[in-house]
Amino acid sequence: MTLIRSIQFSKVNKDIFPYQLPFFGHEMIFDAPVTILIGENGSGKSTFLELINEVIGLYKIKDKKILHPELISPISDAKSYVKIKYALSKPKGFFFSAEDFTSYIDDMMKEKAEAYQELKMIDQTYKHKSALSKSLARMPHMRTIGEINNLYQSDLLTSSHGEAYLDFFKSRIREKELYLLDEPETPLSIQNQLTLLSMIDEGIKRENQFIIATHSPILMAIPYATIYEVSDKGFQRIAYDQIESVILLKQFMNHPESFLKHLYRDEKNK
Repeated sequence: MTLIRSIQFSKVNKDIFPYQLPFFGHEMIFDAPVTILIGENGSGKSTFLELINEVIGLYKIKDKKILHPELISPISDAKSYVKIKYALSKPKGFFFSAEDFTSYIDDMMKEKAEAYQELKMIDQTYKHKSALSKSLARMPHMRTIGEINNLYQSDLLTSSHGEAYLDFFKSRIREKELYLLDEPETPLSIQNQLTLLSMIDEGIKRENQFIIATHSPILMAIPYATIYEVSDKGFQRIAYDQIESVILLKQFMNHPESFLKHLYRDEKNK
C-alpha cells in the first residue's frame, strides 16, 4: 500500500539552496510500500525527506542544537514548489532522523544529570531548613527525572544508541502511516540493521509506507523496495545488484586480500 503516490518538484530558476538540487524539475512515483533513496553525500537525500515533511507535517524529534539554522527557512520556503498526490488524504506518521535522535538521547542524558546535580545542591542548601521547603525545592527536578524515566517502556538512556533507536522506532509504529527514515543505519550495528528490517516488514503488514535514505547495503536489500538513485540527473530507478557500493562490497567480501594487498603495498611505498 502507498499512502502517497507521487511527488512533483517544480523547476525553479534559482541557483540557491535547495533549488539547485537535482530533483527539482522531476517527479518520483511511489508504487511500493518501501522506497529507498541512495546517492552520494550532498546529493540531497536528506533535504528530499525534509521537503516531504514540510508539506505533510509529520511528527519529528526536534534537535535543540540546530547545526545549520540558516537551512531551515529555505526548506520551508521551497515547499510551495512541491506537489504530493495522496492515495486518500494527507497521512500521519513520523520523521526519524538518526542524527536528531542521537542528539535527543544526549540531551535527555544531560537534562537528567543536571536534575540529579540540582538535587544534590538542594540537599546541601536546605540542610537546615524544613522538610516541606526541601521537598518543594526538589519537586520540579524529581518530576523531570520521572518524566524522562517514564517516556518509554524501556529506559532509552541505559541502552546503546542503536538499541534505543530500535526501541523508540518500535514504539512509534502504528497502522496506515508514513515513516521517513534518514540514514537509520548510523547508530545501528549490522545485527541491529537486520532487526530494523524485521520491524519494517512488520510495519508493511500494518499497511504503512516507508521512505528511507540510506548508505547501507543491508537496508537497500529489502526485496519489495523500489530503489531510486539521486544524482545530478535527478531520480533514476536502479536494481540492487547495479548499485556501485553493493558491487564494491561484494567484491571486497569475496576477495578482501586483493583490496588489502594494494592498500598496504601503497602504505609500504610511502
